[in-house]
Amino acid sequence: MRVAVYFALPFLVAVASILNIVAFRLSNLLREDWPPIVTLSTTVAVIVILAATGLVFSVVGRSKAVRRSVLAVALVVIVVAGFVPRGLDFLDKQQRQAQQQSDNADAEMQFQSDYLDRSDDVDQRIADKRPYNADEAMAFLEFAASADLTWRSLPDHTPEAFTLLNQALEGGILDPNLVMTNAPTADSPALTLTLAFFDKEIRPTLPRAVSRHAWEVVKMLVDHGADMSSPDAAALRDNITKTAVGEGRYIQLQ
Repeated sequence: MRVAVYFALPFLVAVASILNIVAFRLSNLLREDWPPIVTLSTTVAVIVILAATGLVFSVVGRSKAVRRSVLAVALVVIVVAGFVPRGLDFLDKQQRQAQQQSDNADAEMQFQSDYLDRSDDVDQRIADKRPYNADEAMAFLEFAASADLTWRSLPDHTPEAFTLLNQALEGGILDPNLVMTNAPTADSPALTLTLAFFDKEIRPTLPRAVSRHAWEVVKMLVDHGADMSSPDAAALRDNITKTAVGEGRYIQLQ
C-alpha cells in the first residue's frame, strides 16, 4: 500500500501540474503577444515536472529516509513548476503596465509642454504679425489633429488644441492657402497647406476610417478660406459636403 502511494502521489501531482499549465495556455488560446520567457518557461516547466517525477521513481531501491526526502523535494518542485509560467506572465504584465503608465505620463507632460509653448508662440506671433511658414503650419495642424490622447487612457485635449488653432487662423498667422515647399511629384505644382494636409491625413482612408479630428481640422481650414477651386482639390470638394457618420476617433463620410 505504501509503495502504491509512493508511486501514485508524485504521478498525480505531476499530472495536475501539467494540466494546470495546459489550462493556462488554453485560457489564453487567442493571445498573440506571448512573452518569450513565458513560452520558454512552459516547456522548461514540463521537462522539470517529468524529471522530478522520474527522480522519485529512480530511488525506489534506496533507504526510506532517502525516498521520503526525494519525494518531499520532488513534490515541491513539481507544484512550483506548474505555476512558474503563470507567475512569469503575471510579472511580465505588471512590468508592461508600469512601463505603459510611465509612457503615458511622459506623453501627457510632453503634450502640456508643447501646448504651452505653442500658446505662447501664437500670442507672440499675433502681436508681431509674424505668420507661420508652410512647414511650421503643417506641424501645427498635425499637433491639433493628434491632441486626443484617449487611446492612451489620457484626456482628450482636442478642444484646447482647436481653440489655439482657431486663434491662429483668426489672428491671421496661419494661412490655409500657404503653398507647401515640396510638390507631390517633380512635374506637379506644389499643393496648398489645406490640400497637403487633406492628402496626408484624409485621402488615404477615404471614405471609411477617416480620422475625426483630422477631418475637423480640414473643415476649420475650409471655413477660414481654403481655396478649393484647383483641379487638385477635386477630392476635397467631393467630400466636404458629406456627412460624418460614426462615433469615436474614426468616422465614415457619406
